[in-house]
Amino acid sequence: MRPDPGQDRSDIEQVFNKYLQSLDAADVALASKVWLQSPDVLVVTPLGRFKGWDGVQEIYARTLDEYPERNVQASNVAIVVAGDAAWLVYDFVFTAKLADGKPLIAKGWESHGYLKTGDGWRIAHLHYSVPPPRS
Repeated sequence: MRPDPGQDRSDIEQVFNKYLQSLDAADVALASKVWLQSPDVLVVTPLGRFKGWDGVQEIYARTLDEYPERNVQASNVAIVVAGDAAWLVYDFVFTAKLADGKPLIAKGWESHGYLKTGDGWRIAHLHYSVPPPRS
C-alpha cells in the first residue's frame, strides 16, 4: 500500500494541535501522546538544550512552574512530508502570566521534526527561535 501524503499531513496536523493543547495545559500526559519517547529526542529553546523524553518532561514542569497561565497561538503553519519523516514550521505568539503575576508576550518561530512510528507521528525534534533584540 502506498503512503497517502494527504492523510499523513492531516495526521501531523492533529498531532500538532495536541502539542499546542499540551503546552496550554502544561499537560505531560497529553504530551506523551505527541512526543517520541526516546533518548534521541532533541529540543532547543531559550531555556537551553534538552535531550530525550526526560528533557521534554523537564520543559513541561518548568513551564507549569514559571507560567501558571499560558496560551500559544500558531499561524503560518507549513508541513512537508518525506516518507516516514516530516517537518513543520510555524509562527507563534505566546502569552502568559508569570508566577509573580506579570504578563509576558513572546513572538517567534518554531520548527518540529516528526517521525512516523507504529503509534503514529511523533515529535522527535523541536527548535525554537525568537527575533534578535532591537538596539
